[in-house]
Amino acid sequence: MKKLLLLSLTALILISCGTKVQQIPPSADYKDVAYGKPYIIRGIKYYPMSYVSDFEQVGYASWYGTEEHGTPTANGEIYDMYANTAAHKTLPLGSMVHVENLENGRTTVVKINDRGPFIKGRIIDLSYTGAKKIGIVDKGVAKVKITLLSEAKDRLVVDGRDVNLAERKFAVQIGSFTVYENAKRLAEKHNSAGITKFRKNGSTFYRVRIRNFGNRDEAENFIDEYSIQYPDAFIVAQD
Repeated sequence: MKKLLLLSLTALILISCGTKVQQIPPSADYKDVAYGKPYIIRGIKYYPMSYVSDFEQVGYASWYGTEEHGTPTANGEIYDMYANTAAHKTLPLGSMVHVENLENGRTTVVKINDRGPFIKGRIIDLSYTGAKKIGIVDKGVAKVKITLLSEAKDRLVVDGRDVNLAERKFAVQIGSFTVYENAKRLAEKHNSAGITKFRKNGSTFYRVRIRNFGNRDEAENFIDEYSIQYPDAFIVAQD
């Protein structure tokens, strides 16, 4: 009876260990970090951070563009290859990250709004604009150092100075066209709309943006109000 009881307890322990959900990464060594629900890609478990006070990482950056342009990102935004954003496997969505190309010294600041890249050795996937700013569009990949600036989407620290992004002016892009007349017709429907020209691989695009929203909330309210007319509209920080 004792032997049978011992075998039963052993089996119960093994079953419990096999079904237990691990909540904390075994190699977690960051200070002041909190993790969200893990996710699995290609058999590998990742532990996204909901908060981390200090983070640096060195590895390879790549970029993604036309195929994903206009599709939803991990935080629900529509991916805009011309915005300064990036994908990271675990950093908090919405966090601001400084990226330095260790091969040429060029830098940029991006917002993490997506997950990836899920290729060994690569630590960040930049938008086309982010890649262009650090000079990796043609090369495709480069060794970089990334440093977390702020885990909050509306705050950014640059050179020790706290910049409140919520107080910046924002624009909402409501359309992009290869034919100027089509962009013009759309822009004429809104008094504050403007058209910006952008060239990519020999093609010209005319982007229609509603400008001069005083803060992010105003821009988000516009998107909510016109969600039926412009289902693919998205917010960009105004230069």
